[in-house]
Amino acid sequence: MTGRGTHPSRPTRWPGPLPLLSLVLVLVGAALPATARAEHWAPPRTVYLPSTGHTADGLFLEAWRDHSGIFGDPITEEFLVKTGYAADAESEQTVQYYQNTALVYLPDAAAGARVQVLDLGRQAYEATRTERPSRALQAAARRTACGPSASDCVGFAETGHTVRGAFRAFWREADQERWLGLPLTEAYRAADGSWLQYFENGALRLQGGVVAPLPLGTAAAARLGLATERVERPHEVPMYDEALFVAPPEPEPVAQPELVPAPSPAPDPAPAQEPVLTPGSEPDSGDDPTLGTELLVTPWSVGSYGPGPQQGAYQEIVVSLSQQAMWAYEGGEVVVSSLVSTGTAEVVETTTPIGRWSILTKYEIQDMQGTISNEDYFVPDVPDVMYFDDLGNALHGTYWHTNFGTPMSHGCVNLPLEVAAWLYDWAPIGTAVTVIP
Repeated sequence: MTGRGTHPSRPTRWPGPLPLLSLVLVLVGAALPATARAEHWAPPRTVYLPSTGHTADGLFLEAWRDHSGIFGDPITEEFLVKTGYAADAESEQTVQYYQNTALVYLPDAAAGARVQVLDLGRQAYEATRTERPSRALQAAARRTACGPSASDCVGFAETGHTVRGAFRAFWREADQERWLGLPLTEAYRAADGSWLQYFENGALRLQGGVVAPLPLGTAAAARLGLATERVERPHEVPMYDEALFVAPPEPEPVAQPELVPAPSPAPDPAPAQEPVLTPGSEPDSGDDPTLGTELLVTPWSVGSYGPGPQQGAYQEIVVSLSQQAMWAYEGGEVVVSSLVSTGTAEVVETTTPIGRWSILTKYEIQDMQGTISNEDYFVPDVPDVMYFDDLGNALHGTYWHTNFGTPMSHGCVNLPLEVAAWLYDWAPIGTAVTVIP
């Protein structure tokens, strides 16, 4: 990911008013040296859900991935509001609404309990009982206990209600009792013929043999007038794909050469006669192409010869926008290939330019900043930067995402850290760089 301006970078403005859960993680990651980042793969801490047009971040993202079936997708960004969870009634907590629930972040709680849910089920039940009570709901509100022979029933003295049958099976699945809470009513038949049951933090509907949560988060957000409009995906935040959370395979171990005893010293050979050089027979003062370069193989390697050199240079880097891949050639042979992330092309400024270029300047590490579409951005400590045009586009290492193979940048060519470090040592200033469609 890069951009234009003083130097390429990523925006620091987030679409929500309080990106608390990931901001600390981003800053900690940026402080690590490039070598440490290269050795430790990490999944994204923030993703964008195109279904609803919002992001999920940090601990909220972890909880959503485990319980997306009961939460639904996010319908707001994170924001601060008083929830009553804290001992101090005036303090505010970070909250995010999802289709079926609302999550709250409690930083002072014990590990494993820092994400809780608001009692939307209780709120919806009390509103329904007050505004439009039915005889069926009134009957379902009476205290009930499981009979002595009821094997498919569990009762709770705290609320005086039970969970039975299909509702019980859904409620017990995947630790969902933690998120739904205890039952506030018995199951009852609604006017449309479906069965409903309210719980402390949600409500369930049984229809056509299928149990599903009611969209209480959507209803509550509408009642409170919350901002649920879709937000633009931040440039550095990937679209959600569960494959992003699968660690890349470990590279194959390199076989170590077998150690053999050194041979006994041989007699000194007779001195070789110096060759007689004639005009035009002087040896080439450049690198000997017969020596070659050892092929670099990484988990991001493409495994193909690619389009081949385009400029006829002895050393050339070729980037394909359609394949989101890069090949480096030496003497016509591939010495490294890799998936990359080029510009998103959402605006002209974030388009990786097609053409024939060469490496103009190099920086081992550099802070990048600039402005894209009136948005300022800043990324510290970008490693192995190699600018190839005068518009601020570069090949460089990328520690803030591992979504290579997908356009992610402001126009630069994002490289895996180990690939960028290798290319930086291999490619001197003047090395040919070609970007093809």
